Amino acid sequence: MSRAPDIDTPQEAAAMNDYRTRIWTAFQDLYEDKWNQSKWDAAVADFKSRHSPAVIEALRAKKLLPPWEALEAQLKKGPPPFLRPGWTSPLLGKRVDLDWIDEDASFVSIRGNKAGWRDAKILVIEFWATWCRPCHRVFPHLSNIANRPGMKVISYNHEGIFNNTETNIPAVKNFVLSRQDMNFPIFVDVKRLAINSLFKPGKNISIPLVFIITPRDKTIRWIGNAEEMEAPLANIVAAV
Repeated sequence: MSRAPDIDTPQEAAAMNDYRTRIWTAFQDLYEDKWNQSKWDAAVADFKSRHSPAVIEALRAKKLLPPWEALEAQLKKGPPPFLRPGWTSPLLGKRVDLDWIDEDASFVSIRGNKAGWRDAKILVIEFWATWCRPCHRVFPHLSNIANRPGMKVISYNHEGIFNNTETNIPAVKNFVLSRQDMNFPIFVDVKRLAINSLFKPGKNISIPLVFIITPRDKTIRWIGNAEEMEAPLANIVAAV
């Protein structure tokens, strides 16, 4: 089995596997009031005893292993709410205003158009950025869905979706044109209208993110990663 990128030696690979198992995975559910300091101290001491300081420092220099203090603080805090078991988006199952979709002045069209979204049986809205590697994997899936009867896909890009940086529109256009797997309507959300109308209120602050909506009643039926949407989409299509 090949080693992960930036892993140069078997010793580094062993240390990273140990870190994932004994540190990262072991403490994922022990955040906030469930934190066990003595267990943490013992786990770190055990890890240090298993791997040489040189290997640990090499991984740290490659930014594969964070400083213990920073990692402890991160794990104590826990994952964001939308990644915690049992969390549900406040928009799931709710009726939402979708009239903003037709405000053409707020968007720059890169490919395709929004025509027919109100009459579609299912509307799929997706948020993405060029720098998001997982976003690239869902492009073929979205292209496939866009070709199905009764489906309308609209995709919104913003390179600064998590901050206030501007989007280089020519760069996004070149990115889209360079690919053969983005055969669906794509817009740059230059005024952050889609972000503020749907992405942020949904509070699932991650990308790629998909909203499955039934336009006839403007109800959000599902929110999640496009790679995981096939079964929910089939269920929604069968129900409406």
